[in-house]
Amino acid sequence: MKLRGVAVLTALYFVAVWILMAQEYRYLGAIVLLVGALVASIQVVRSLQAPPSSSSGPAVIPLRAASIQETIETHSAEPETPERQRARFLGALGHELRNPLNSVTGFADMLLSGADGELNAEQERSVHTIRASAERLLRLVATVVDQARVRAGTLRLQQQWVAPSELVSETTNFVRPRAEGKSVIGDVADALPRVFVDRHRTIDALVGLAVLVIRSSGTDVSIRVAPPRRDQVGKGFVQFDLMTHLKDSSTDTLAIVERLERPSSRTDALGLEVSVARSIIEAQGGRIWTEAGTAGSFRVCMTLPTSP
Repeated sequence: MKLRGVAVLTALYFVAVWILMAQEYRYLGAIVLLVGALVASIQVVRSLQAPPSSSSGPAVIPLRAASIQETIETHSAEPETPERQRARFLGALGHELRNPLNSVTGFADMLLSGADGELNAEQERSVHTIRASAERLLRLVATVVDQARVRAGTLRLQQQWVAPSELVSETTNFVRPRAEGKSVIGDVADALPRVFVDRHRTIDALVGLAVLVIRSSGTDVSIRVAPPRRDQVGKGFVQFDLMTHLKDSSTDTLAIVERLERPSSRTDALGLEVSVARSIIEAQGGRIWTEAGTAGSFRVCMTLPTSP
């Protein structure tokens, strides 16, 4: 406000002087005084726009519209990649598919429990088939969503401490309906340490590997868990062995190794399961490999860590 008052007084002063001088040096005085008034006005305007120089507080610098826009662009989130968009879409679609499938399994369990009356043998077989199909679709939906999240780098594991015996028990229960008449046996040593894994995804990985062995070999499979050991850097792990005896050692071995090492080259659901299984196990610090023994014995080995 003070500077504005000074500007007004300065302008009035120049006008008054111009009037007094205009009588004798009309044109020259007018030009000189108008130029002086213009220069003075520019200085006054600059002083009004300059930040205060007082040391009592920080200087206030006016923000430009361009700098605000640059700040917004700098701190804005990066645009979604096609992989992330696909993963988000499949996640939403998977959620919508899980609800009716869970309803199917729930009603199937209710019928099998006899809540609506006893079922005869044929009805019970039909309900078991319905439930097994719904379970398989649920697992397939979860596998597709997990594969999209692995590729997008957005997969989040819900790791917890789990006993190896629980993993093997649940795995055998899920594998038997898909075993095509083959035997599935679980054998776990006593007093094994717990492993730190994502329970549901690890079980899905074991199921996929077991089904791979059964379909490739056409024989029974045994899931065994060996006592804990340590790797070269001293980290503890538990080894799961999916063991079988091959009818044709060379052909069946090649089939299993091919499907295990290059699962994405196959277009069936099992190839997708095996691909995601490898990604899940490796993301948790484990690994998968195969070993061929004598007399046609063969096993798919998988390790899981005993510490976070």
